[in-house]
Amino acid sequence: MRQHSAQLASVLTGSFEREVSSNVFNGSERVLEEVRFESWQIDSDLGRGVCSQGSGTIVRPSVDGSSVVPVGTEGVLSPFRARIEPVMTIRAGGFEESISLGTYRVGSVTAASDTMAVVEGRSLVVASRVSLGFDSLEVDVDRWGFKFPEQSRAGVSAFSEIRRLTGMPVEESVPDVPVPSLKVWEAKQGGRLEAVLELGKVLGGSAVVNSRGAWVILPDVIGDPVATLLLGERGTVTEVADEIETYTVFNQVVGSYEDATGKPLYAVAEVTSGPLSVSGDYGVNTRYHSSDLVKTQAQADAAVRAVLNESISSQQYDVQVQCHVNPLVEVGDVVELEGWKRPLVGRLRRVSLSDSPYMTVTLRVARRLM
Repeated sequence: MRQHSAQLASVLTGSFEREVSSNVFNGSERVLEEVRFESWQIDSDLGRGVCSQGSGTIVRPSVDGSSVVPVGTEGVLSPFRARIEPVMTIRAGGFEESISLGTYRVGSVTAASDTMAVVEGRSLVVASRVSLGFDSLEVDVDRWGFKFPEQSRAGVSAFSEIRRLTGMPVEESVPDVPVPSLKVWEAKQGGRLEAVLELGKVLGGSAVVNSRGAWVILPDVIGDPVATLLLGERGTVTEVADEIETYTVFNQVVGSYEDATGKPLYAVAEVTSGPLSVSGDYGVNTRYHSSDLVKTQAQADAAVRAVLNESISSQQYDVQVQCHVNPLVEVGDVVELEGWKRPLVGRLRRVSLSDSPYMTVTLRVARRLM
């Protein structure tokens, strides 16, 4: 979740006003502060390597007749140097609090213009409008390629390797694990980001940059909700809870691994009782599994059992929701939906925020099978 006070969480359950402005940075220097930000939208998708993409228009009145329309690499809003931080301010009665929606790298200027006026015989800029496209900070790692293939160091942990590969802050949100000593990261387009995303899978989740600018791992397991979304009278829910598909419900897992000397290791786990038994009406649905982290027979047996338990314990499906805007939640959060016909808890896979009082999200919800 984005950082906030306890009082703001309560304010968001009632009526409030909101306004979005933006700070602009060149490097670590804030060069524009709290400028108007119009026609904005930020779309986040946990399935993308660069998780969030957005657009919006900076509107800056000029007090000295100068323009902020960029020209090539010049100008504080040039996509060759600018980063923006959209900030949403919530007001209700005498309460006011501002929430950072994250920092983003400007990748494009899609339109720019100055409004002119003649003052004492001189033509001066009275305001600049600059429309921008921007991306979340995973894009920095995506753009930064390897000069040549790199091999991870023996005994290094996954989080240490993420720090080394990105040069960015890391918040250890799940237990750390060792990286296979012979793992080689390829020198190819997007190879560094691909390496970080692979390390996220090794850690049991998805690697993303959060609104504080730090890499975190969002675990695959759906935990307890950290926030509540309000459906409201104009809210909508589109779900497929009544649809059932069995293609990914595996009742047998076959593991194939290698020990430290390269000798093959094999393990099998299967359901032997109940409606999903391999000897019952459901039949056998086999999944194959391998992992560089498995080096002993005990680890192999544990790995196939864990994969089997994950398969038979739940089936996940997506629910699309339009609800009241809540600037506290971000992609990857586990939330509860209030105002629906039944309790609904899931992980935010997609979030679309804009200047609308409503936002659109996709919740990934788990259905229990056994």
